[in-house]
Amino acid sequence: MGNNIDLSSLDIAPRVVEQLIAPFMLDRMPRSDPRWRAIEARLTRRWTKRILKRRLLGWLPGIRRDQDYVRASYNTTFAERPWVETHNPSQPETKPTYAAWQNDGLVLRRRALARTHLLSIGNAIAAFAAKTVLEVGAGAGMNLFVLASRFPDTQFTGIELTETGVGQAKRAQGEHNFPQLLADYCPWTEIDSSAYRRIDFRQGDATKLPFADGSVDLVITRQALEQMESVREAALREIARVARLGAVMCEPFADFNRDKLRRRYVAAKDYFSLPSEGLRRFGLAPLHIFSGYPQNLQLGVGVVVAAKAATP
Repeated sequence: MGNNIDLSSLDIAPRVVEQLIAPFMLDRMPRSDPRWRAIEARLTRRWTKRILKRRLLGWLPGIRRDQDYVRASYNTTFAERPWVETHNPSQPETKPTYAAWQNDGLVLRRRALARTHLLSIGNAIAAFAAKTVLEVGAGAGMNLFVLASRFPDTQFTGIELTETGVGQAKRAQGEHNFPQLLADYCPWTEIDSSAYRRIDFRQGDATKLPFADGSVDLVITRQALEQMESVREAALREIARVARLGAVMCEPFADFNRDKLRRRYVAAKDYFSLPSEGLRRFGLAPLHIFSGYPQNLQLGVGVVVAAKAATP
């Protein structure tokens, strides 16, 4: 694939970011504020203790984040959570997100950061003019419901490890109407409110994708590789194998997690920790990197757009 695709549209202007997160804002303060310093210190202590626990007890079942742990954990999560995973701003928030943005510390409702990620992923789909898109780690379908609303003529497929995630997504497709809460969450104004019914959801394993070589234009992930550190070699080789043009990965690459708190968090959680340049050995050549979003205080995430390389 030539490198003449204009990917500058992934770089979201700060004013647009502000508009996207505004409905989800609970509090905002300078990062020099003693309250924010206290939050940083508390989280650093917490994840330092978790690392010590991993070192001492990592050999015990259920401590390390392998794929059996991920499957069991998310089967439970999806079974207990409504399929519309966004929160109405008028509802109380029990577990806020702490994020750093420019010189401020933000306290946000759940899903605020995902809204900015999805705008970049959607812009990448448009830049590639992708007609077939595969999401690896589709969860209960929220990312694809949102993206399909913007690209109704694109065939979207979602592969998800858990039975409950796929089940929720398929049940949602049986709803008579696209939920207004989800329509309001979309980071674009014009939407096709019927496109979500045409998404193909399948249960499957990222290390054994049921697709032929080069059979999908674009593979996307959003904090799914995050959960696949124990199988990342096989998963990335499969992503590169089935992609025709390339991949768009919104993940916690090591590039975005260099400070002390984030490094400890990634290590304690056994999360994805590959540098973006490491994609080259899997046959994916990074073309564009953008991380100009509010960043979770504990886990930095950015979008890496990679082209399918001629040879691994």
